[in-house]
Amino acid sequence: MTIADENTIDMIARSSDGGLKLIIVDDGLLDDTARYEAFQKKLQNYFRYIVGQLKDDHPECDRNDVTIAVACAVPPTEAMQKITGLEHPGAPGLSVSVVYEVIPSRYG
Repeated sequence: MTIADENTIDMIARSSDGGLKLIIVDDGLLDDTARYEAFQKKLQNYFRYIVGQLKDDHPECDRNDVTIAVACAVPPTEAMQKITGLEHPGAPGLSVSVVYEVIPSRYG
């Protein structure tokens, strides 16, 4: 599963502070335009999960303790870097941080 698989959650991990980290795997194989479009769709899917299904899957977790982490094989584009958080009028008070980490692939 990667950024191109818009209808999946790539990975879920516990963060060091006890919250949840939803991880998007960006393998860097798409061109910049396709990559950004896939990224936007993936973020929308992740936010729908946080607002909807998260509580059923992780009842111990407060959705305000969720971070979306983007594990990038190549540095995120400038447009991607401008997205540092998500908010939605349908979920008042919910703000989700988006963070990036470049993890170079030894295969790329």
